[in-house]
Amino acid sequence: MRLTGLRTISARIVLGFAVLIVTFGGVATWTVVNMAVVSQDIEIIRVGYLKLALSARDLSETQNQLRLYLTDDFRGEVRRDRVRGRIVGYQRQRTKILRDLEASAAALETLVGKLTVPGRHPQVAAFIRMELERFRAMVEDNDSAYSALDDSLRLSGLPSEVEDPAAIAIVASEVVEVLAKNETRLHNSAFVFARQTEEFADRTAMVLEAKESKLRRLFLYLGTTAVLIGILITGWATLTLRPLRRLRTAAQRIAQGDYGSRIDENGPSEVADLARDFNSMGHAIEERERDLVRSERLAAVGKMAAMITHEVRNPLSSIGLNTELLEDEMASLPGDGEEARSLCRAIQTEVDRLTDITETYLQFARLPKPKLAVEQVNDIIRDLTDFEREQLAARGVELVTELGDVPAVNVDDGQIRQALLNLIRNAGEAVAETGGGSVTVRSRVVGGGADGLEAVEVEVADDGPGIADELRAKVFDPFFSTKSGGTGLGLALTHQIAREHDGAMRVESEPGHGARFVMTLPALSLTAR
Repeated sequence: MRLTGLRTISARIVLGFAVLIVTFGGVATWTVVNMAVVSQDIEIIRVGYLKLALSARDLSETQNQLRLYLTDDFRGEVRRDRVRGRIVGYQRQRTKILRDLEASAAALETLVGKLTVPGRHPQVAAFIRMELERFRAMVEDNDSAYSALDDSLRLSGLPSEVEDPAAIAIVASEVVEVLAKNETRLHNSAFVFARQTEEFADRTAMVLEAKESKLRRLFLYLGTTAVLIGILITGWATLTLRPLRRLRTAAQRIAQGDYGSRIDENGPSEVADLARDFNSMGHAIEERERDLVRSERLAAVGKMAAMITHEVRNPLSSIGLNTELLEDEMASLPGDGEEARSLCRAIQTEVDRLTDITETYLQFARLPKPKLAVEQVNDIIRDLTDFEREQLAARGVELVTELGDVPAVNVDDGQIRQALLNLIRNAGEAVAETGGGSVTVRSRVVGGGADGLEAVEVEVADDGPGIADELRAKVFDPFFSTKSGGTGLGLALTHQIAREHDGAMRVESEPGHGARFVMTLPALSLTAR
């Protein structure tokens, strides 16, 4: 089903560029969205997992140092204040690292809450938060053992500067053993936590790399698709504009004088409308050229008619007069003389025929400007048909009238009668050649409206043999006739009379189906009646 909204070139081009813009806009939007997701993953790695992994490693190392101190180095300590200083130092460092871990975990949770596509990050953040809380609880549970160690060292009665490691080890051996076990568990937990955070960071980085690779490939595919769509739309626009080349070529042919050139009227609506207007223009130019040639021929006919009238008319009159006198003289001579008188009558007949021809040429050459007056076309048609009906009936031709209710026209009565008489007689002769038939004279109104622009059409139609296609364009040309002995000026004169009345003549015919000659005359405006 053809979309009527795409019949215009502008609609097709706008649609093409709209598709192109939507395609590139979609690719750009998709890229921006995915780059935003990648950017969020990068920020999670940088602000969350990377910091957590580094801090978790520091926690594991600090916890390991504290564990080693309690299990190994403590036995070699010689001063009580040094024991307290080392333990307190490790505890403070662990507390600071644990605080940093908790801050990083909180930052990770904040970032995860802002993610467009969270994925598995919320579960990881919850797991990290849970592990940190569990670790802090284990640290806090160990505080009582450190208090017991401090009490045992302070209540042992040993001075702070004592340098006997055995004495210190003996005093705190039980408490240190408990602490060593607890810190070993904390170290194991911190070590596992550090490994887990590193794995989270590595896994996220690998996912990010996979996303980046996939994004690059998809962007390449989408970009290539967008370019192909752009090329297709460009080709489509080129094909859409191709009919304009036909118009240019046809215009060049008309400029070279080929006024009969016509172009295909298919294509987008603008091109189809332009092609129709172009063909109408070509037809109008062709008609104008034909009218110009016809006018030139008419002018030549006028000059020739004047010459014929001047050179032939008077000698013909003399020949006719002398022939009549000769016939009279022969009648007074003795003898039969009938053959001689017959020859004289034949001469007189030909002289009369030549005189009629010269009169026709003279009438054509001296066709005056019409003297316009308000007339009723139907009255003119009735008078002519009543005058010609009997004569045509004698030749087996029926003359029929179909008169419509037509307005008055501003015409020269004599010239219109002469034009219609030529049409009726030509139609009668064409019908008579086929053995009989009918000639119909019709009148009707065409056009009309509030502006008063109406026209009256008078049609003379016959059911004779019709006119061949190749001859229709020539019937109004001077000297063109299909009848033997015809001057070829009757229809030319009729056409000239119609033009002098600001009207028009046209012929419609199909071989074997008769012919219709239509004279169009401008009617009086509605306001002038």
